[in-house]
Amino acid sequence: MYKVKHNKITKEVLKELDQKFVPDVDYFYFEDRPNFVLVNERETVDLSLDLKTSYLPWNISAKARYIAIVSNEEFLSWEEELQKAVLIEQIRLNRGYIFELDELRKVIGDIPVEVQNALDTFSINIDGMKMITLQGFLWENFLTEIRTNILLYVANMFVDMDSISDVSYLNALKREYPSIVSLLNTFGSKNGPNCLGAELIALQKDEDTITSYLNKWVLPAEFYKELKNKDYVRIETDSIQSNDVLIWEKDHNTFHSCFVLSNGLVFNKQGQTMFNPYQCLPLEDVLNNWNWVEASGGHLVIYRKNEV
Repeated sequence: MYKVKHNKITKEVLKELDQKFVPDVDYFYFEDRPNFVLVNERETVDLSLDLKTSYLPWNISAKARYIAIVSNEEFLSWEEELQKAVLIEQIRLNRGYIFELDELRKVIGDIPVEVQNALDTFSINIDGMKMITLQGFLWENFLTEIRTNILLYVANMFVDMDSISDVSYLNALKREYPSIVSLLNTFGSKNGPNCLGAELIALQKDEDTITSYLNKWVLPAEFYKELKNKDYVRIETDSIQSNDVLIWEKDHNTFHSCFVLSNGLVFNKQGQTMFNPYQCLPLEDVLNNWNWVEASGGHLVIYRKNEV
């Protein structure tokens, strides 16, 4: 077992991450339609949740208009000059995980000669700095230890707040909130489950219902419907108390939600990827982290259980 900012990653979860992190096919993005490979218009390509975690489409430049789906075998059959040109385009358009080669070497540690040669071959010189975006054939050639180091490094980048590690606090929460005991400060094994699903888990007692939320991306309509089913209502107050559900909204969009625990703590999932753990965090940390929504014209709203 490993830990990232006090969040546990089991070997089983690492294995799942390993299998999903780098696809065995490439989705190459282009600004202009290339003449050497078949492409589809970007908006017509539906990426699975696993592929979204691999390519981070929300970070890709809006200039990227076309996508080519290319097997590793086809890519390796291209001339080296064409390979380099395509990889430069991916870095320019900010597709997926882009690593500075020197930084990646530090993460990897001792590098076998054949791995070093492969990294050098497929790295790209951008403004005097060597950059690389990992592909399936490279990933498969890395030793398990190397892949683990990279995955832990990426997980550390995703987790921007340290979870509570005080055992006395955690033990108290386990007694008060049994439905989330096994989730506190752990990484999940699937891409997709998001902050809205995490908050609904905290309201459940039925194991089957909890399991369903651990395996799905909850949309706002379902989220608000379930809050209503659990007798949660929106209230106007500046006072936050335990068992409240906090929601950050802007322009009729739901940006984030967390569940308030006792002792000034919250149950929080910061995103929908496998790299976003189920965290126990100080309330103030989460309020500060999402303050930008209010600062940009949005609102923090509070839902509280109606005890009447």
